[in-house]
Amino acid sequence: MKLLLILVMASTTAGCQVLLGTKKISADGLIIPFIKNSPNECYFLDEFMPTPNSLVTGKAGAMNLRYYTYNSANYKDWKDKQVMLSFYSNDDLCWSLFEEHYVVDD
Repeated sequence: MKLLLILVMASTTAGCQVLLGTKKISADGLIIPFIKNSPNECYFLDEFMPTPNSLVTGKAGAMNLRYYTYNSANYKDWKDKQVMLSFYSNDDLCWSLFEEHYVVDD
């Protein structure tokens, strides 16, 4: 019974990922919306962020954290780079960007 429940949950999760998609515009990389690095900006990330290659969530005290990593993305003036965006939230609904990085291969 537990195995059946796990299989149903896994197929539901996979189905959600297919439905959400990744908003891929071209073969050059995923297009990420322009996000301001400002505490006055409020973003509802679950409504408009493309599906990341990896997402890490955590807490620092009372603050919620999210780290989105995209293996190949176009973001602001970064073209086809590995991009990591870090957000914080006090309520898990409204998120503010606090760090943005792109990874350089050595």
